[in-house]
Amino acid sequence: MGDVSATQVSPIVAHVAAASTQDGSGAESVTARHYGYPLVEQTRVDEGSAGLADGWDRVALLVTGEEARSWLNGFISQKVDAAQPGTATDGLLLDAQGRVEQEFGISVVDLDGSPAVLMDVAADHADALEDFLRRMVFWARVEISRPELTRLSLLGREADPDFPGPGHAGTTTPLAPSADFWRTRVTSGVPVTDLWVPRSEPKPVWDALVETGARPTGGAAVDAWRLRDRRPVLGVDTDDRLIPHEVPAWIGAGIDGATRLADATEGPTGSAVHLNKGCYRGQETVSRVHNLGRPPRLLVLLQLDGSAGRLPDIGADVTAGGRTVGRMGTPVQDADYGPVALALVKRAVVEAVAEGTAPPLQVDGVDAAIDRDDLHVDKTVRPGRAAVNKLKGR
Repeated sequence: MGDVSATQVSPIVAHVAAASTQDGSGAESVTARHYGYPLVEQTRVDEGSAGLADGWDRVALLVTGEEARSWLNGFISQKVDAAQPGTATDGLLLDAQGRVEQEFGISVVDLDGSPAVLMDVAADHADALEDFLRRMVFWARVEISRPELTRLSLLGREADPDFPGPGHAGTTTPLAPSADFWRTRVTSGVPVTDLWVPRSEPKPVWDALVETGARPTGGAAVDAWRLRDRRPVLGVDTDDRLIPHEVPAWIGAGIDGATRLADATEGPTGSAVHLNKGCYRGQETVSRVHNLGRPPRLLVLLQLDGSAGRLPDIGADVTAGGRTVGRMGTPVQDADYGPVALALVKRAVVEAVAEGTAPPLQVDGVDAAIDRDDLHVDKTVRPGRAAVNKLKGR
């Protein structure tokens, strides 16, 4: 274990002219926040041009062995025991109370004729996740390794025309012949191909992709798309009380009915949580919230007042009528929306805003409004509650 990527600046920063590890907040990043024009970089990709983002702050953990999928399936939120090579999704690791400890990408690949699982995790969480995985091996026929790879993300292009869209993975691609693994996903409607290339020298691969027309795109633009998708960074946009249902993107849309026992042949979902699988740590909380109740908070997008001339700090309180009702995460200047941020806000307050009964919101003196796409009032009877009511003749 032990990876320097959480603190060591990416070699791409010194390699590319105009790369800056700051975006005005004063905080330093290990990758470029922009390459001179952050809003232009975002707009170019939004309008269909290809972009290239540096993922030096991501780490790959590889799970191999004949029991790799079934073993991993036993303690994460996603169902991967029947996942076939070529599929990709996301997953969570929860504690016993159902609080989120880890979030990661999942790629199931064919490695020397046997299914293996590549986990894509933030560098500052990688040591803790690797340590947990190693402690869980016991007598399982699996091996955990950390290959010396770094991630480059090609924006606006697919890895393989035979696998359009998100949710696919593999070990070879014509986009970057030297890549060991690749995975497709979508961010804010933009197709993304994540390429895992040798960490010792990513610059030749970067240059080769730039020569095909991909333009350097910084972390500020990547964050803007992430915020549009309401996808948090753990410990930045969240606190240590976070449960999966507080992030709708992790649960997925169109989930009807009560949770049920797993179908052994069913593959993973496109979100981070599979509601119909066997027991795993924290699963009781996930099922209870889905079947009987609702989450206490919701992750929403805040529109911030740009006339204030400043952005509140990460972790600032969200207030309504002077009362603290939430916590703000990453603030970003979006090319279309202006200043925005993710925030965990009490569900009752979100519903009150939707009904027009809540006082105005502020964050550190800056006026804020919840994006209208996040304003919902859920009055449906949960599946488990409906069953209880039926038994009681209600």
